[in-house]
Amino acid sequence: MKRLVNIKAFVVVALLALTIGNRANAQVLPDDNEFVYVAMDLQGVLDLTLATDPNVEFTFNTIPSYVNGIIKPNVTELRVESTVPWDLYVQAETANWAQLQAFSSAGTSTVPSTLLEVRVIDGAGSSALNNFTALTDTRLDIVGTVAAGDGVSAGSYLTTPDSHFFRVDYRIIPTLTAQYQAGYYGLNVIYTLAEDL
Repeated sequence: MKRLVNIKAFVVVALLALTIGNRANAQVLPDDNEFVYVAMDLQGVLDLTLATDPNVEFTFNTIPSYVNGIIKPNVTELRVESTVPWDLYVQAETANWAQLQAFSSAGTSTVPSTLLEVRVIDGAGSSALNNFTALTDTRLDIVGTVAAGDGVSAGSYLTTPDSHFFRVDYRIIPTLTAQYQAGYYGLNVIYTLAEDL
């Protein structure tokens, strides 16, 4: 019996040696590789959204409205989304209002854009543009001075509403001294979102 166990042990050792020897002589194949090129195009985002009606109308039909003026609060709402630092500007498209219809021939039909004044309030309720400011056909920086590095950081009105959300108040005081011609006038106001360079 002992001899049978020794023979079985010898056979196991011989099979094990044969298996190890065959592995040592086996050919090792190299790895096979394929490559996939992945590209990422990070586009800069500057998105200014006007969230309110783009038409604002003032009607002056009483002496007190001419003398005291009319204020339209929170009429325009602007929302900014950006991946880069930015500046927000406002300006009148032209130096004068366009007369679309004359109701009288008395008075002057040249009405300067400076008659329209704006006040801009940010998401925190702070004045982004101090008090009411008359508009000209030159850009006015709403959130700082026009210099490199003074812009607002990247972000969204959804995540940082204090610095990316604005409400605009408008004021017009025609006065009686200017004697503007009665009529219907129009003026485009331009809001521009630009990368702060």
